[in-house]
Amino acid sequence: MPSSPEAAPDKPKLQKIPFSFPWALVVLLGLYAAAVYMYIWVNYYDSPEYKAARSYARALALLGDGDGRRCSEENLNQAFKLTMEAAVLLPENRELIDHLESMRHRFDERHLKLNKEWVNQVEMMSARTLKREQERQNIGVVGVRDKGWHPEQLLEGPERVVMWSIPGAVFIIAFYTYTRFNRRARMAKEHEEQLRAQEKEVQELGRFRARIGPDGRPLPQPGEDEATDTVASPPPVKVKPQNILRPAGPSKSNIKAVKKRPPTNH
Repeated sequence: MPSSPEAAPDKPKLQKIPFSFPWALVVLLGLYAAAVYMYIWVNYYDSPEYKAARSYARALALLGDGDGRRCSEENLNQAFKLTMEAAVLLPENRELIDHLESMRHRFDERHLKLNKEWVNQVEMMSARTLKREQERQNIGVVGVRDKGWHPEQLLEGPERVVMWSIPGAVFIIAFYTYTRFNRRARMAKEHEEQLRAQEKEVQELGRFRARIGPDGRPLPQPGEDEATDTVASPPPVKVKPQNILRPAGPSKSNIKAVKKRPPTNH
């Protein structure tokens, strides 16, 4: 008995694409955050305007609501020092100089002693500011708030930059997610097409093995013998009867049957 044909190989299975941690996205967001921080550092943290605004804001907080009328002597001295530091950073700012002069009168009103070195320094800064204003008398005097030098405006700058940078980070995440899933979809499609091609090859290999007998020769396919007999057997040929001339002589009716005589016993 012929043995059964070999079993067809297993079909290739569809494998899931493994998930990888998005290190590229982390790097992109890190570079973006570093760029935002560098922008804030250059335009705010390291700028004299921002440093002066911070010092001036601290001075205003120490003075309180009464502008130094009800604060302690220590806070009044510290506020005067911080305002003077802001004026040194922004020598052309008239509002800081005017505030220093107002604080000098506050010391006189409260009968408090003010450092003489600070007084001399304030007088020198006031004289330089007045001289610059006279040189630019045709140009209108611009206050701190109009130039964007007010503490409230400058101190809100870094926070405003961070808020405006959030849409950029969202765009980076969205773009990376789109490209990543698009790439995964393309890889999955290519992988599926490859599996289909392999499955087709496996099916063809299975059909080929099914036609091979145990002796390694191809098995006869159904219908091959009938086709061979039909081709080899020619159709029957019909022969027409012809008149045959018989010799003249007695007919069979006139001829008597000859009987054999029985053998005699000698």
